[in-house]
Amino acid sequence: MIHFFYIKHLSKSAPLILIAYLGCLYSHAQHLDSLKVEAAENNLALKAQYKSFEAELENVTQAKAWQDPNLSFGYFISPIETRVGPQIARFSLKQMLPWFGTFKSKGNIASYKAEAEFEKFQDQKLKLFLKVAKQYYELVAIKVNKQLEAEQLELLEDLKLITKANYENNQVQLIDVLRVDLEIDKQKTAIEVLKEQEQIRVTQLNQLMNRPLKTPVEIIKPKQVLEERKLMKIDSIPTEHPRMQRIRHLKASNNAKEKLAQKQALPQFGVGLDYVIIQDRNVMTTDAGQDALMPMLSLSLPIFGKKNTSRQKQAQLEGESLQFQLEHEKTMLQSDIQMAKYEYNELEKSVALHEQQMQKLDDILQLSEIALANAAIEIEEVLRLYEEHLLHHKMKIRTLVELQKTQEKLNYLTLN
Repeated sequence: MIHFFYIKHLSKSAPLILIAYLGCLYSHAQHLDSLKVEAAENNLALKAQYKSFEAELENVTQAKAWQDPNLSFGYFISPIETRVGPQIARFSLKQMLPWFGTFKSKGNIASYKAEAEFEKFQDQKLKLFLKVAKQYYELVAIKVNKQLEAEQLELLEDLKLITKANYENNQVQLIDVLRVDLEIDKQKTAIEVLKEQEQIRVTQLNQLMNRPLKTPVEIIKPKQVLEERKLMKIDSIPTEHPRMQRIRHLKASNNAKEKLAQKQALPQFGVGLDYVIIQDRNVMTTDAGQDALMPMLSLSLPIFGKKNTSRQKQAQLEGESLQFQLEHEKTMLQSDIQMAKYEYNELEKSVALHEQQMQKLDDILQLSEIALANAAIEIEEVLRLYEEHLLHHKMKIRTLVELQKTQEKLNYLTLN
């Protein structure tokens, strides 16, 4: 299983987030994992989500930024006469200061939201892995079915030789030879259809990895890939699942928002400086014409408290909503895991059933081939048995595909 680690404030591109493998894996499993890594590095939707996370990180810097100071200038059209001379102009500089801890609360709100966005990215990455695995196993199934159809074609070719020999010995009719030819034509068509389906699956898999759509996907020993099963131990749902972690971070952000609402109900301070230009008109005083410099202190009065009370109430309600969402998400994960486990067990039973039926059909086919060589059985019956055997084999392959897909779903749900 591939794990991704997040290093906070790392400003490099997404590939640096991808870190390699844990455990010993078979060659085909490594191949699937390499496809997952390539998809995580190149998938456009995942890249877009990661950029959303990086954009959300920028809000942390913005949240902790100081308010811009105010600079104003005033010119007296009619100068104000004072004892030391007329006032000509005034410059004012003012800086507002929030209540203690306001910047910290704003920063926490933005930080937790960014972490929630990262968990969303993590969940999207895991879902991408699931999509890649599903397409991969569908492609594996097509390759296995191609092998089965090719083997069936060889059997029909051998059957045709036996039927022709019986026809030459007047043991069967010409129509029996033609029936085998029809089955051979059907088999060739089935192989061509599978080739087209294979190209479609390759295209879909390449699309997930954002690479040229006709890039070949080589799979070694596809039958073994399908038949391999991994033991999974599932005791409980993982509390660190990104779907739950995201809501927890949003709750933490909401708690910081509630604290901010409390601080917004407190006064803000302001410090400033006024500079007044005074004209010198030969006033007979010692400080005549000297410009005035006046420090200032201001204080906001939050006397309209309804909006502040409303902010706190809003934060409380949002917190309750997020708590319900968290409980719902936990229940959904539990339900999905139980359903996937049930499906997995049922599919295992189906695989065992198909194997039993195929084993019996193998014995019947062996006897029917001997009977056919002695012209003791109708060709229609032999063809029917071949078709039934192939059908059960295909059904087993389809069941194995669904089994692997269910296992990948359990990996997603349990973070295995």
